[in-house]
Amino acid sequence: MRRPEAARPGSYSRSVTIASDPAIVRLVGGLSYLVEYPYGCTEQRVATASAGLALKPFAPLLAAGGLEGRLTDNVRATVRTIAQAVDEDGLVAFWPRGRGFVSLTAWAYRFLVTAERAGEPSDKALTERLGRTLKQALRSDYPRLLGGEELRERVAALSALAEAGQLDEGYAAELARRADAMPVEALADAAAALAKSGGEDRRLPDALVDSLWSRVRLLSRDGRPVYGGLAGEGGNPLILPSEAASLAKAVRATALAAPDDPRDAVLRDGLVRLGEGSGWGSTHANAAAISALAETWRAPSGSLPVTLARAASSERITLGGGVPVARRATAEPAAQRLENGGSRPVVALVDTRYQPVEPGFRAKPVSAGFVLARTLFRVPGGGRPAERLPPDAENGVVLAVGDVVEEVAELVNPEDRTHVAILLPLAAGLEPLNPNLATAPAEAAPSAGPTLAPSYVAFNDDGVLYAYDSLPKGNYRFVFRTRALIPGSFTQPPGEAETMYRPGIHGASAGMRVTVGR
Repeated sequence: MRRPEAARPGSYSRSVTIASDPAIVRLVGGLSYLVEYPYGCTEQRVATASAGLALKPFAPLLAAGGLEGRLTDNVRATVRTIAQAVDEDGLVAFWPRGRGFVSLTAWAYRFLVTAERAGEPSDKALTERLGRTLKQALRSDYPRLLGGEELRERVAALSALAEAGQLDEGYAAELARRADAMPVEALADAAAALAKSGGEDRRLPDALVDSLWSRVRLLSRDGRPVYGGLAGEGGNPLILPSEAASLAKAVRATALAAPDDPRDAVLRDGLVRLGEGSGWGSTHANAAAISALAETWRAPSGSLPVTLARAASSERITLGGGVPVARRATAEPAAQRLENGGSRPVVALVDTRYQPVEPGFRAKPVSAGFVLARTLFRVPGGGRPAERLPPDAENGVVLAVGDVVEEVAELVNPEDRTHVAILLPLAAGLEPLNPNLATAPAEAAPSAGPTLAPSYVAFNDDGVLYAYDSLPKGNYRFVFRTRALIPGSFTQPPGEAETMYRPGIHGASAGMRVTVGR
């Protein structure tokens, strides 16, 4: 058995989130994942803000998930992000100045409409612009539909417009007739759009819901139906298909179209069980699941007494309709015990965090789908060749204030992938030199550009980020420069490469110690 790492003094924290409904714990875990996600592309910001809007009526859940008092600012920042990511055809891209997608445009439009309806900051001109683009996308000859996903993207546009009360009945009927060719997510979107439109003719939404149920596998366990999966899943990874997102859309659609169907509870339970401590695996899936569960959630009746006991104290907590969730945090690593004083089960989510005692410059490389290595070179100036700086026995390099350093990061990607982020954090004593600034000095220009131009690059105070919507199989080099600015001894954290929407595929370089002398 692996022994637990020792915690660095002052770094330990543990939070315990307690509820009687498993859905609440999943909601809190998913929202926390969204709030803490590091990269901040357009979809990720839309996902976080959309989840916050969905939970706005449930203030205790917002507080437990880390959005208490931050929702309005988060919505306002997301509106700005969307505006900066609209391409020349009016489509929203994952990154500024990137290529837009109809699906992402639909998600962004739905968010803007929902924000305005909730009394939060929005942008009417931007909303109208995206709405016009989505109406164009309903046409089968629209040139910007993603190849092989035309039907899915047209349905995404239709359902987003329906959310704003702009459902085109003619297009809806045309798309509904192609239900057999729709993936589950599109089928659920179409069913929800027609059900929410409130039309008197129930034949189309009922037919779509019947088709939707035909894609759901129901199993029997102890004589009770349980969710067993979806048929016909998959799709282009550029628009983020997943079982969790499709099931979330199905939960919402069946609740809207057939609220009295007892099978609805089976789908909802399946969605809850599909989640883990950090939610449903990606920002997109988390946002879809949170929105679906929030729309169908009902506060529990009655009260449930629980006791949270620590080494020298205990606290009695009463869960109920007014207090559906309780969250307690401590900086003490002592054991805790939860005692259930009621007749219903209690669910707890425990989040433990700390920095290990071992310094970060001793971090070893990790290869779990990517291989990443970083090498530093001193740039002497005067046209002389750069000097490689090999780490010493303590994995460190020595610089002087004013030294210009060129970093070469090398990435091995063994297969074609989508939505890849490469984050190269810097030691605190270094400042990045952004060659794209009009005021950049001559020495900011690296000796070579990236092997493949990224969809987005950001030179931040604490590191450099390269992001790709698509990254083909191959080897890649990234070259940029920094300047030693502050004397001292600093840890340069490992660089990281990962797929943003497929958890578990990542790679990390070794850590390094950087000493800057006067």
